Amino acid sequence: MITAEEMDQVIDTHVHFFLPQEVHTPWVKGTMFENGRNEADYCAAVSKTGVSQGVYVEVDVEPTQGLAEAAVIRAHIEEKRGADENGRAFGGIGAVVAYVPMDKGEQHVRGYLRELQTIVGTDLLRGVRFLLQSPNSAELMGTDTFRDALRVLGEPEFQALHFELVIDSRQHPAQFDALLAMVRACPSTRFVLDHMAKPPCSSHPGQKAFDAWAENMQQLAQCRNVVMCKVSGLLTELDGAPMTTQQLAPFVQAARNAFGIDRLCFGGDWPILHLQQDATWQKWVDLVRDMVANWSHQDQHKLFVANAVKYYKLHH
Repeated sequence: MITAEEMDQVIDTHVHFFLPQEVHTPWVKGTMFENGRNEADYCAAVSKTGVSQGVYVEVDVEPTQGLAEAAVIRAHIEEKRGADENGRAFGGIGAVVAYVPMDKGEQHVRGYLRELQTIVGTDLLRGVRFLLQSPNSAELMGTDTFRDALRVLGEPEFQALHFELVIDSRQHPAQFDALLAMVRACPSTRFVLDHMAKPPCSSHPGQKAFDAWAENMQQLAQCRNVVMCKVSGLLTELDGAPMTTQQLAPFVQAARNAFGIDRLCFGGDWPILHLQQDATWQKWVDLVRDMVANWSHQDQHKLFVANAVKYYKLHH
């Protein structure tokens, strides 16, 4: 098991900030995030373990605010650079995954990506995202418009960027078939799977829901353009099941069985994980540590640090 000292070097590949005074995010109205969640809040959440670097992931802002969100985060990173106000708790944002309106088609996406590269900078921009977890997302994934936009990321100008996949296979299991077909249709585009496709975490091996999800994970992992799978987002998919190592370990093991240790990385999904009652970032990292306690030291280091450093091109 990784020692406490080495765990100070955790890389968190899935961090969100909500900044309502600067960026409009309609869906947070009436939620616990309405008044914002910022870096100071995150530092407090991770203070026991420590995070050397994080990857900021877009928060589904109002679509016309996507470039504004990117500009705010870039400015925030510049402001924090070199500051030591966080002590050892958090070393800052080292990479950005930004929103892109992939549903607008390839021509629009090309122009948008160029603007993003200017605003965020090629030193920080590593990927883009457009959520595919709503009930009609399976249909969207099958359209030429969406697939052509995804293929833009395979063009030489944008090959440094990947697309982060977010589906909800717990509530909408049919989305996995659409996802598989889409990924196979875009072989030159690199993909990262967020939240292990949001699995049915109240199920168990041998039950239909678990086995279908695990088989789909195997199928997706066979697509070599899916370059990483984030071990993240499981707590909000428990659907009443206990928040325990015993409940969740089979899902993490299934992800490893499918993708192998070199394509797994840790993600906190802060602060979204607070939607699960009694969940905290520290509880999540402690659960993951327990789940992988029998992995070799090298494999634990790959999960928590090395794979993220290599893939997101972090300075570590």
